[in-house]
Amino acid sequence: MVVKPPQGNLPDDVSSFVGRTREVASARQVLSGTHLLTLTGPGGVGKTRLALRIAAKVRNAFRDGAWLVELAALEDPDLLVQAIATPLGIRDWSSRPTRDVLLDYLADKHILLVLDNCEHLIDACANFVRTLQGVAPEARVLATSRRSLRIQGERLLFVPPLSLPDSARIPQPDELDQYEAISLLSQRAAAVSPGFTLTPDTIPPAVRLCRRLDGIPLAIELAAVRLRTLSIEQLLAGLERRFDLVTDASGTTPPRHQTLRATVDWSFDLCSPDEQQLWARTSVFAGEFDLDAAEGVCSGDGIAREEVVDLVENLVDKSILTRTDPPYSQCARYHMLDTIRRYGQEKLRAVGEERRGRQRHRDWYRHLAEQAAAEWFGPNQVQWVARLRGEHTNLRAAIEFCLAERSGVQAGLRIAGALWCYWMPCGVLAEGRQWIDRLLPRDPEPTWARGTALWVYSWAASHQGEPAASRASAEQSRKLAEQLGDKQMAAYSLQVAGLSALSSGDLAGTRALCAEAWRRHCALGHVASPAVMALMQQGFAASLQGDFDQAVDYAEECVHITRAHGEHWTRSWGLVVLGLALWRRGDHRQAIAPLRESIAIKRTLHDLFGLGMAVEFLAWSLTCTGHHEDAAQLFGTLERIWPLVGVPLMGIQPLADHHRENLAKARAALGGEAFGSAFGTVAGMDPYQALDQVLRGEATRRDTPPKREDRLWSPLTRREWDVALLIAEGLSNKDIAARLVIAQRTAEAHAERILAKLGVTSRAQVAVWVIERQAAG
Repeated sequence: MVVKPPQGNLPDDVSSFVGRTREVASARQVLSGTHLLTLTGPGGVGKTRLALRIAAKVRNAFRDGAWLVELAALEDPDLLVQAIATPLGIRDWSSRPTRDVLLDYLADKHILLVLDNCEHLIDACANFVRTLQGVAPEARVLATSRRSLRIQGERLLFVPPLSLPDSARIPQPDELDQYEAISLLSQRAAAVSPGFTLTPDTIPPAVRLCRRLDGIPLAIELAAVRLRTLSIEQLLAGLERRFDLVTDASGTTPPRHQTLRATVDWSFDLCSPDEQQLWARTSVFAGEFDLDAAEGVCSGDGIAREEVVDLVENLVDKSILTRTDPPYSQCARYHMLDTIRRYGQEKLRAVGEERRGRQRHRDWYRHLAEQAAAEWFGPNQVQWVARLRGEHTNLRAAIEFCLAERSGVQAGLRIAGALWCYWMPCGVLAEGRQWIDRLLPRDPEPTWARGTALWVYSWAASHQGEPAASRASAEQSRKLAEQLGDKQMAAYSLQVAGLSALSSGDLAGTRALCAEAWRRHCALGHVASPAVMALMQQGFAASLQGDFDQAVDYAEECVHITRAHGEHWTRSWGLVVLGLALWRRGDHRQAIAPLRESIAIKRTLHDLFGLGMAVEFLAWSLTCTGHHEDAAQLFGTLERIWPLVGVPLMGIQPLADHHRENLAKARAALGGEAFGSAFGTVAGMDPYQALDQVLRGEATRRDTPPKREDRLWSPLTRREWDVALLIAEGLSNKDIAARLVIAQRTAEAHAERILAKLGVTSRAQVAVWVIERQAAG
């Protein structure tokens, strides 16, 4: 059995980690004997950084990895479970509560969950961890919070300020590494001012500075950035003047809280008025944001759009904003530490701009959601998936604001309805339904936004196996479409009614309703991803009915239309249905190519539910063509996928029967021991690692020439076939571009897609494929 290295989502350190050796060692020891360790301490003391350091040190000990759950931007305790499920990769398509699906998934996991910033969700976090203790004996939780979760078995580790020298002495240069606060100041100063080093003359003011900042890491980091332009003596003098102004008449505020507050105040005052405004305005973002969003939300009323980029850069230089370059985005992204963000919100509230700022934030993300829906039917879906995933917390915050004020409910419905292209393709059905459920009763006005949200809700409910809820919502959407005279909404209402019929087992009803919906879409000239899905849905129902030839026709038409538009997601579903129809018709070998192409697409879109369906049908096809070892590994991969989805094979009994039959067939052909070995090859991997390994191995074992019927169906478009012919002639990309009168980059892109679709790695293999296909007629 091959076990991959532990998984997880812990971020890489963006700066060096200083000190905390004792705390890390203590936490490692405590975690081995408790279900919950909570790091407590005041804001700015470094609880999050310490938690991530501890998690990185211990993750090798956890079979199922260490996973960070960021809670600072989450305001609604009802979404805590969804916030935990999302980074774990759970894409729940079932009608069960997400909490139950999550707990079932974690029940046998040896896993570390890092719940960061729990204090504002303390009751919800405590309830979840308490329940988790009872069902997942090997799960461990490392929490950060300014308050204890107060549950049985919790161990607390107070995070102290960084260590400082005794007040009675000044350390020698060779002693500085013993003191964490001095080390942090020195390292951060050197980062902003290359060549900076502490000398015998500057050690005394550096020590006084760190003492004045009480060894609080955030305060030291904010001060250190000023050493780019100030000497330590000037910095210390400026802080002393600021601290002299800080008073606490009540005497109840702890000194360290006063210190951090004074340091943040001082950092704010040292910003220009425009920088102060941008600091306050960017505090409306939940989590990360990009420059485009900052320009859209924060410009105006004194800040020109073209000024935002320089102001953002200045706040990064001052350590108010932190820049990241995540792999899922082509643009730099920015975020604030929670302490800094909450300070900015106070400033925004103090000048009466909080509501206006959140309205601008809401409007920006409404526009983003509607732009995603409008552009979804095209070649940029992979980029949109990545962008919507990256903006999940901001989209969530925008809808929360819509619920907070009655006048914003229609905007909330527009966001939730437009996000069908996120809820469905990315498997966030439960959360999408939850938002629409909360929005609909708040404003019954008969609008386009309400009608759209109703058919989106119906679509989600049908996929979660709730035909009654789906039917009711589809009927409300139909009536509203009739009232508004909206023919497009009426077509979608019929289509989702067909889906509710499918979840009820009424295959004839599904085909009739989806056929009428497709006829209406065509009459309106409306070709979009959800509309073209009507073809796939008819094909799926026809296949289950046994009308295989018609099912193939539906699926191929779906693939043809979507391929012509460069669309991916709906095409991948058309390929899934095509593979199923071919397999059920007995064309087992022909089913393999479209299913492999579908898997390649769904892999890039992270459509886990669709991936499970495609992998299932590929496993059956390989079983029926004698590739039993590959099939066994795919069945093992499915054991990694379906628990994250929550409902294998949409709960359709005939498909579940096929799964059992083919699993038994592969086991019988290989023998129990060999099957178990192949099945267990992917143990310990995440679904994508498992799938990559299986498909790579399956591709390398295809060393015998494919039979003629395997080559009858081509995954290539007509233009890609033209390029493949020229590759087979031995032409370079430059020569191909000249021959076809296209840009060289376009020719290169065609060649890359051909290699991916054919599952090969060289142009010579493409040539062999072309020659074999030509020989096959």
